[in-house]
Amino acid sequence: MYLRPRALALARRCFGLCVALSVVERWGVLRACYSDAGVLPVAAWRDDVGDDPLHRAVCLHAWSGSLRWQQLLSVSQLALGLLLAVDAAPRTCAFLSLWLYASATARHARLAFILDRYAHLVLLWVALAPAKPRSAAGLGAAALYRAQLAWIYWDAGYAKRADPDRGWASDARVPALDAYLRHTAVGEALRALLGPGGLRASTPTVPVVELAAPLLCAVGALAGSTTVQWAAIGAVLAMHAGIGAAMNGAGLLSVFAAAAWVPALPLGPPAARARSTRRDGLRVLVLLAFAGACVWHEMFARQCQDATRSPLTAVFHNRWNVFAGSEDHVTWEIMPARRVDGAVVDLWNYGAPVSWAMPKRAARRGRWRSFPMLGDGDAPPGELDRVYGYFCGEYNAGRPSDERVTHFHAYMLQADLANSSRVSKRLLHATACPDDYDAQSSSQAKDASMRFAAS
Repeated sequence: MYLRPRALALARRCFGLCVALSVVERWGVLRACYSDAGVLPVAAWRDDVGDDPLHRAVCLHAWSGSLRWQQLLSVSQLALGLLLAVDAAPRTCAFLSLWLYASATARHARLAFILDRYAHLVLLWVALAPAKPRSAAGLGAAALYRAQLAWIYWDAGYAKRADPDRGWASDARVPALDAYLRHTAVGEALRALLGPGGLRASTPTVPVVELAAPLLCAVGALAGSTTVQWAAIGAVLAMHAGIGAAMNGAGLLSVFAAAAWVPALPLGPPAARARSTRRDGLRVLVLLAFAGACVWHEMFARQCQDATRSPLTAVFHNRWNVFAGSEDHVTWEIMPARRVDGAVVDLWNYGAPVSWAMPKRAARRGRWRSFPMLGDGDAPPGELDRVYGYFCGEYNAGRPSDERVTHFHAYMLQADLANSSRVSKRLLHATACPDDYDAQSSSQAKDASMRFAAS
């Protein structure tokens, strides 16, 4: 059960690269989602958290709403990730990286991705892992880490097995893989290669791997069998490689998921036996407390359902019961907007001509995939106006008055996978852009808005 020094050193490097990649992935939405010019200004965030001193102290991203401040924090986090990737001052870099990562999560909890759950776990573990892996404290830390890995995959596998629609069963009406392999060229090629029979036979292997691999890896570690450990971890890594290549936008998630298994690799010789220090014992107690807080948050806390009022609690959200069902449709967004001069453009696609057809590639990727959650219909009207109003400013900035948009509708479209010609649409929000033109433009804008609303 002991983790090996060579595997731990490689894990630190992998986690550092993952942090650096996550900064690059988040960079494109800093203005839209983290600055005062975006959908959640600092003042609105403070209204959510109230006067809670912990949030105000820990959330560095809410100390200022300027875009420069957000970029400075991102550059700092990128530097820390790269330092961790070369194994320089790993504890310090991991702790500061965790602080910045938790701060970004708390600044906009609704933008938290599944990969962020990996980051919170592994960075805390790197910062607190005992200095002597082959000691009582090292054994305790290794057991906690393996237990966390087991929970991740058991939670995901059980959710798929318990799905009432049996999307991951061999007798599924629509096999889950048939739906998830339709989003990329690699996925389409694999789907064609497997054929209907291969898809139906391959689909149940995913929950089997998720449920069995952690157990086999632990058994192999207890028995001292590197062959069993490599077989179990290899199956998981192959699964994530397939997910990253075949699912749209899942590449970075797969990289994080693969890196999480690196500490458990049976690489290199075991460390020499050593006695635990008091400091290592305290580190393990902190790891145990974090694991307990995660269990409490996931099973009992109300904040697990809504972290808006207490966004720091999103750090403890480690449920993995996602992709449990089989989707028989694909969705995408579109925001047709009317300009003052009468032209119609798609704000979701950065002002490109409007197309109602299912896009081959998502117009906005990365953190923008969480946008439907930001514009949830249950949100207060003021929040919805602020969220959707951002797109008016994004498009109109620097444009002549006759080229600015006056009104737009946000739609969620859904196409049936079995028959792509069957497309339905749902209106998410109708937005009138702020009227900041001269009197003549205002009149034109009003007329254009009325014509657009009527259409």
